Amino acid sequence: MNKCGRGIWSNALLMLGSVTLAVAATAASFSGTWHLNLEKSQLTGQTLKIAKTPAGKMHYEMQGYGYDFDVTGEEYPTPDGGTVSWRALSPTSWEVTNRMNGKVTSTYRVSLDGDTINWSARMIKPDGSVTEESAKTARVSGGPGLLGTWKSTEVKGAPSTVEISTDGENGITIGFPEGQAVTRGNFDGKDYVVKVAEVPSKQAMVFEKLGPSSFKLTTKLDGKPIYEDVFTLSADGKTLTDDGNPISGHEPVKAVYERQ
Repeated sequence: MNKCGRGIWSNALLMLGSVTLAVAATAASFSGTWHLNLEKSQLTGQTLKIAKTPAGKMHYEMQGYGYDFDVTGEEYPTPDGGTVSWRALSPTSWEVTNRMNGKVTSTYRVSLDGDTINWSARMIKPDGSVTEESAKTARVSGGPGLLGTWKSTEVKGAPSTVEISTDGENGITIGFPEGQAVTRGNFDGKDYVVKVAEVPSKQAMVFEKLGPSSFKLTTKLDGKPIYEDVFTLSADGKTLTDDGNPISGHEPVKAVYERQ
C-alpha cells in the first residue's frame, strides 16, 4: 500500500486501503526500522482517473489499480481482496473507508476545491494508533466534480515506517505498520503473498537481487505486475532509496528512507 517505497501518495491514492511495500537484502545491513524522509523524497506526478461507468457508477483507476464505487456508503470490492466505501458528506466532500476481511485499515476525507482534490488519510496501525497523512491532486482534464484526469502535486504528513528483518542471505520479512501489511519471502524470483490485517491479499511480491547493495521488487496484483521498485542502500548503511515506476507508464518517484 503500497506503500511500497512510493510512500504517502501510494497509501492515500494508489491503494486506498491496500499497501505500500519495501524490502531487505543481504545479512543484517538492511535490517531494522526505516522512516520515510519526505523532504528528501519526490513522490508527486502520478496520474489518477475517475470516470463514470455505463452502469452509472464511478470508476477509480491509478497505475493498474482500479475499482468501481458510488457515494452512498456501500462497500465495493477492491482488486487486492479488500473493500472500499465512499460516503458523501456534502456536494464537495466524501469519507472513504478501506477494509480487509471486515477490519478497517484506513479512512480518508476527500474534498474538492475547484480543480484540486485534497486527500486526508488516517492510517490505522495494528496496535490501534493512527498516522495522519495528506496529498493534493490537480485536475488535468475532464469534469465536472470528481470526474476527470488528475495529477498529484503535494504530499505531506507523518513519516511512514518500514520494519525489516533478514533470514540468512536470501530470506526477508517486510512489515509496514501504517498499512497493516507484512510479506515474508526470498530473493528467488517467486511470488510471495502480501498479508494485510493478518489475512492474505491478492497482492504478491517478487524479489530479485541486483547486487550487494541493491535489488528489484515487482509488485503484482491478482497475478499481474503493476509496479517495479529498485532499492539501493547507501555506502554508510544509513539510507535506503527506492526508485519506483508503474508498469503502465513512466511516472517515476523517489522515496528516501532513513535508518532509525
